[in-house]
Amino acid sequence: MRAVLATVGSRGDVQPMLALAQALARRGHTALLATPPNFAGWVRSHGFEHAPLGADIQAWLSDNARYLSGNPATMLRGMSRYFSEQIPVQFEQLGAILRGAEAVAIGGLALAAPSVAEASGIPRLMVAYTTCVLPSSDHPPPMIPWHGLPGWMNDLMWRAHHLFGNQLIAGAMNAGRARFGLPPVASLAEHFFRDTPIAIAADEPLFPADPAWQDRYPFAGFLFYDDPNALDPELDAWLGDGEPPVFAGFGSMSGDSIERVGEMLIEAVRATGRRCLIGAGWAGLGGGRLPPGWRVVREAPHALLFPRVAVVVHHGGSGTTANALRAGVPQVILPLILDQFHHAHRLRIAGLAPQAPAMERINARELTAAILAALALPPAPRAATAARLQASEAGATITAMLERMAASG
Repeated sequence: MRAVLATVGSRGDVQPMLALAQALARRGHTALLATPPNFAGWVRSHGFEHAPLGADIQAWLSDNARYLSGNPATMLRGMSRYFSEQIPVQFEQLGAILRGAEAVAIGGLALAAPSVAEASGIPRLMVAYTTCVLPSSDHPPPMIPWHGLPGWMNDLMWRAHHLFGNQLIAGAMNAGRARFGLPPVASLAEHFFRDTPIAIAADEPLFPADPAWQDRYPFAGFLFYDDPNALDPELDAWLGDGEPPVFAGFGSMSGDSIERVGEMLIEAVRATGRRCLIGAGWAGLGGGRLPPGWRVVREAPHALLFPRVAVVVHHGGSGTTANALRAGVPQVILPLILDQFHHAHRLRIAGLAPQAPAMERINARELTAAILAALALPPAPRAATAARLQASEAGATITAMLERMAASG
């Protein structure tokens, strides 16, 4: 089977698809990954074909950092600009990318992919990395940071979300569909959540299904990427030469001021008496003067790194959250946007992470308290979750779905 894996977003949107490509290869299938061009070298280094899809997301985020805030109105403006620019580009590129494909898996913000696959007659499967993107009275839409609200309020916000979504995206979507001879969609909610099959690449016990979904969205479990890299020998030696450090990294996120975040981290972690390993991420965290004995790392395999740290302080992206859960390590989640608030909420009510303010509101004293609270949480729930996730076969599960879809045409 020749499968196209189309995804748009940050590394957190691309890495699960790379994990799925690895699972497909183990079954003897061919995978082409269509991602933003800044991931081309990484994808090809694993021996997979690559096709550029959409803009260099790192450059786009850097140029539009003002939209990366917890303010829903600000995020709506950013999303409106992004989709008006990028959906036409996706339609233009995907026609050639999907040629010869027998199945398509879709992740992240590759919103044109279901339509192009439909026009090409190719079976398609959307892979949701989190449950919060699926409409439910149990949680608000991804742009809303307020969790624990009554179901009727969540339902009301989802109705507003669908209305705004149609206003923001439907014009560009239907213009693209017309190019492929497809009829317009009146409701994007129907198009994405009913007309397109969806598999949830998340842990069902932690992120349970809404009974109203009526088993429409099967769970596969988190997609874990097999990183072929070893820990850097100097980092390995540093980790072994002292007590486990605090790891702090925010991937592609940093809030409105990387300087403020860096200064807060230094003050907060220093107050715990522990050393710190800082993940630089796209924003370049840890670029200033650091306390003696601290270290900055640009990249390191999380599967090897996280079991050797005392606590992981991060933004709550699905990939970092899943890897910390699999390692059984305490977490402090400082959400900034979208699904990060959902992950922070679900882990808190499961007893796997303490309550902590959002990234843009937290101060050093509160972060120190959150780190100490995470370290004090009972380890048994973390150990049980880690054991379950270490047995995950999500890649094989989704590969089997794609095989069945391709066989049935």
